[in-house]
Amino acid sequence: MRRENYDIKGGTLSALHFGDESQPVKLVMLHANGLNAQSYRGLLEPLGVHALSLDLRGHGMTQLPINPKGLRNFYGFRDDVVEFVQNYIEGPVILSGHSLGAVVSMLSAPILKDKMAGYVGFDLPLLSSFLRVVFKMPGGLDFLKSKLPIAVAAGRRRSEFDSLEQAFGRYKDRGIFKGFPDATLRDYVEGGFIPSQNGYKLACNPKWEQSIFPSHDHDLFGAAKQLPLNNTKVVFATSDAPSTAFTRAHMRGVIGKENVERLADTNHMFPLNQPDIARPFLLDAIKRAKV
Repeated sequence: MRRENYDIKGGTLSALHFGDESQPVKLVMLHANGLNAQSYRGLLEPLGVHALSLDLRGHGMTQLPINPKGLRNFYGFRDDVVEFVQNYIEGPVILSGHSLGAVVSMLSAPILKDKMAGYVGFDLPLLSSFLRVVFKMPGGLDFLKSKLPIAVAAGRRRSEFDSLEQAFGRYKDRGIFKGFPDATLRDYVEGGFIPSQNGYKLACNPKWEQSIFPSHDHDLFGAAKQLPLNNTKVVFATSDAPSTAFTRAHMRGVIGKENVERLADTNHMFPLNQPDIARPFLLDAIKRAKV
C-alpha cells in the first residue's frame, strides 16, 4: 500500500495504490460516506491487480474545501473523480464504489464514457420518492438533516480522541462498525484521523458527513443509462440498505435485471465486514473488461 497525493482544482486528492504498480491501474474504488480509502484495504489488497482507492472530498487525507451548508448533491464529488481519472489514468478503468462512492462512480459515467471499462456499485443509496419530495420543499434539506436518524447520529459523532487506540476501542463492535474485522477497523482509524492539539481528530468533519446523507438532488437514473451495460453490476444488501423495493425495481428497469443482485444475509457494510463476498464482483468486472 502506497499513498500519493494528486493535484486537482482547489487542492489535492489523496489515493492509495495497491498491487503491482508496474501495471496500469485496473480499478478505482470510492468509499462510503464518513469512511476513507484505507478502510477498503481488506477488499482490494487480495485482488492481485493494480487498484486505487481514493479519499473523496472532505474525507481521509484529501485536502479540498468543503461547505456543509451548501451541499445539495454529489456532483462536486463526481467532478473531482472525473478530473482525476481524465488527468492521471491512462486507459479504460473499472470504477467501483460503496454507498456514496457507488453513486459518485455512477454519476461519472456520462462524462467518462469510453474511459470507463466497467462499473460495480455496492449498496448505493436510492432514496424513496417521499424523501426526494421533502428535500425539494423549502427548508426540506435542513429538516432531513435534523430528522434522518443516520444524519443526526453523524452530526453528533465524537470527533476527537487522545489516541488512535482510544478511537479503535470506542468504535469496536459498535454501530456501523459492528462485525468489522479488527484489521479493517484499524485501517479505518489510521486512514480517517489526523493529528490535533488534543490528540487526533476525525478527518471527515461530522457536519460534512451529516450534510451528505440527505443531499440527493442529482439524476442517478439518468446517469445509469450511460453505464457500460455489458460490464455493470449493482449489488444490494438485504438489511440496512438505503433503498426501497420500488427504487431497486426502477434500477433493474434502467440497467437490466441481469445487472442487479441482492445478497442474502448481508447489511450495508458488507464490502467491509464481508469482503470475501464482495470481492468476486470486482474480479469478474476486471475479467470482463480485459483491462
